[in-house]
Amino acid sequence: MKKILPFMGAAVTLAGLYVIWALAVRWQAPSPAARAGFSKEMEELTGRGLKILHFYGSPGNVPKGEHLIICYGVRDARAVRLEPPVETLSPSLNRCIAVPVEAPTTFRLVAQGADGAEVSSSFSVNVVPAPPHIIFVGLSQKEIRRGTPLALCYGVKHAVKVQLEPGGVSLPPSEKQCLQFYPVRTTLYTFVATGKDGRTDREKFTITVK
Repeated sequence: MKKILPFMGAAVTLAGLYVIWALAVRWQAPSPAARAGFSKEMEELTGRGLKILHFYGSPGNVPKGEHLIICYGVRDARAVRLEPPVETLSPSLNRCIAVPVEAPTTFRLVAQGADGAEVSSSFSVNVVPAPPHIIFVGLSQKEIRRGTPLALCYGVKHAVKVQLEPGGVSLPPSEKQCLQFYPVRTTLYTFVATGKDGRTDREKFTITVK
């Protein structure tokens, strides 16, 4: 029996190594779909002939006042241009630029080959109202005695309506505003800023009245 044990240990070791090898090979081997996708991508990048590999903008709907990220890639191009013109572009397999957008726009990328031939691609974006944003909400104190005034300061952006709940107290939309009020009992308040499209930004705070 003692003579058999070393052989059994070696067999177990070899079996374990085989299982590890088989799992490693299986894990590393890409699926046929993955291999096909990789081959297609490499063919586009290393192939020949004028081609726009990709041209898109993110996000599709641009909040007013913000920038659109435009990405493009071309193959075998001597020159590229963007319509409407924003900045001078150069041929690249992958490049992204930030573009200000003030109104709904259709962007067109034109790539020109060495022989003067051109190919183009386009997409459109919309401009939507910027979401409301509470810049800050500040309180003079969080605990007061009944009958003592409380100072509330706040700032909002892209808001058409500001309210303090409960009670639906309307406040002027402003990037810097202060006011006083007299809480009569301990209350959880919600400061609500509403944008043009109805979206809201909220901040909660509690005032303790002793």
